[in-house]
Amino acid sequence: MKRLQIHLVACLAVATLACAGGTTSTPEPKTEVCDNDLDDDDDHMVDCFDPDCFGNPVCTGGQEVCNNGVDDDGDGLVDCADPQCASHTSCVTTTENCTNGFDDDGDGLIDCADPNCASNVACQTGTENCTNGVDDDGDGLIDCADPYCASHTACQTGTENCTNGVDDDGDGQTDCADPDCAGNAACTSSGTCTEDNIYVGSAPGNCTTGNQCGIVFQNPNYSPQCRPSSAFAGGVNYGACGTGGSCPYGSFCDASYGCMPYCDAVNTVPQYSCPGNGICLFSVTTTNNRTVGLCKGIDSCDVVSNNCSGKTCILLVDGTVCVAQTGGLSEGAACTYADDCGAGLICVGTCMRACYLSSGSPCSWDEDCYQLNDADGNPIPTYGVCDYWL
Repeated sequence: MKRLQIHLVACLAVATLACAGGTTSTPEPKTEVCDNDLDDDDDHMVDCFDPDCFGNPVCTGGQEVCNNGVDDDGDGLVDCADPQCASHTSCVTTTENCTNGFDDDGDGLIDCADPNCASNVACQTGTENCTNGVDDDGDGLIDCADPYCASHTACQTGTENCTNGVDDDGDGQTDCADPDCAGNAACTSSGTCTEDNIYVGSAPGNCTTGNQCGIVFQNPNYSPQCRPSSAFAGGVNYGACGTGGSCPYGSFCDASYGCMPYCDAVNTVPQYSCPGNGICLFSVTTTNNRTVGLCKGIDSCDVVSNNCSGKTCILLVDGTVCVAQTGGLSEGAACTYADDCGAGLICVGTCMRACYLSSGSPCSWDEDCYQLNDADGNPIPTYGVCDYWL
């Protein structure tokens, strides 16, 4: 039964094919058209090359054959160059579309490579289209990355501040590394200096007239540079920075703490100390692998109530200061640095609750407020830590 089914299917298929055309007939012979660039009679010979056309007026003297590479009519013009061929299919072309990636006119040249596109705006060399994602002018820079597009509305971003260590205009280049700052006074040649020239009272270095040495932060690097005197014309030590991040000479503008004077954080007996009531609390490492200290002013904040706005009050031997929280550890957690613990806590190897020595508050009934001593055994006033009775 299975073989019969297969046989029936095969017979049906053959029958269908045999009947598909209806009645059969012998095809009519085809005639060669002598001037249409086609092999009409399927003998593999086209137009005047076909013997069928030898007597045709198109293929005799006085008439140009438009596709044989010969000056048939003897007027010095061959094929499509002869006006007789102007309307011949071999000589009629379409106009080149200069932006579609096709050889529209069949001359083997595509888009801007075709001389017909020389005047097309899309093919004008030296002109960058600032929004098409293509390097139109061939300089290796695309759209807004090309300086030609700097004033284009699609490329307008924030203006680069050349002294704040931030990529303000979002082009991946910061401050003086950004070409936008090429003419900025802070970025022009102004001499050289080192870390030894940044302190008040230190040697001035080799800065040119009108410039002084300071530390410039270009994330993540700190480096000594000669800066225009205007960079030191604003701000207040231990207070807010001035316009453009300016601070008095000998200090650094920090986003969290304002103007921070430089100090010697290396030597046991410092060569340069903090002015006023400052503490040499922080330090940075420069691109020359030098350590530079930064002074923080005493805030006289309350460690217990933590009255620092947005910061944490910590206890130091020299007083209390408000700092940007770095640790935030809970009571009982092991700690190493004064700013490891959260608000209301003091680091003594362990984060412990701060208390007032005068009242014992806020220690519980079964705790005492214990006195703390500095490294030399001297008692630290005002604040202690809560611990259970001994």
